[in-house]
Amino acid sequence: MERPIRLAEFDRFFAEAVRRFDRPSAHRLRLHLDGTPEVERAARDLCARESACCSFFTFEITRGGPDALTMEVRVPESHEGVLDAIAQRAQPPGPLPTVRTNSTSPSGPDGHWLRSGQLAAVAGVNPQTLRYYERRGLLGAPRRSPGGHRLYAAESVARLRIIKTAQRLGFTLDEVADLLDAGRRRHPAGSGLAGRVTAKIAEVERSLADLTATRDALRAAVAAGCDDLSVCADSPCCPLPFPEAAHPAEAVHPADASTR
Repeated sequence: MERPIRLAEFDRFFAEAVRRFDRPSAHRLRLHLDGTPEVERAARDLCARESACCSFFTFEITRGGPDALTMEVRVPESHEGVLDAIAQRAQPPGPLPTVRTNSTSPSGPDGHWLRSGQLAAVAGVNPQTLRYYERRGLLGAPRRSPGGHRLYAAESVARLRIIKTAQRLGFTLDEVADLLDAGRRRHPAGSGLAGRVTAKIAEVERSLADLTATRDALRAAVAAGCDDLSVCADSPCCPLPFPEAAHPAEAVHPADASTR
């Protein structure tokens, strides 16, 4: 829950405090910061909270002079991709090249575009997820830079946040597509977001009722000392919901099976 807030704090910190950075190795990132006491306090606070959340990070803050501060970030080999994302966020802000095209796709604000890796890092997904969403029609097809890079409009970040939030609330991707469509067009009363949310609430309540019944049956089985399903299946006292056996008159004799 705190991740979006902390990301925003890191972005503000990178924009205000980072002079430059270098990457001594794939596992290490070194940020050169303004050396003011305020920057040092902010750096130590962010590092402490991020370390508490993600223990694979190792932060080291050293002072090289009255106006020079260095923050070094280290990660194990398995988390190089996370360090790549931090390095991308620490880069000075600036627009990527706008592609001249006849496409009617909306452009990002002020001509800003994001490459697939940048969009994936900001939205917290992987690049393969972006392409999957494109195939499902949830995300618009990207433009191409002169070098062939896939470029996404800046508002794609908000769209991905909507998709992820709707999934957390239990909506399938097909239902998410309907929700996004409902937001773009006029629909009859009851078929928009409120109507779909009401239907989802009813679905969740049915699931809760089923899960509650299952939980109660399991608790009853534990309380009754059930220890062998084979024995329980033949016991009329077992609380587990075994289906009732067919009446003997309804059973089919093997010799008669071929005539039915």
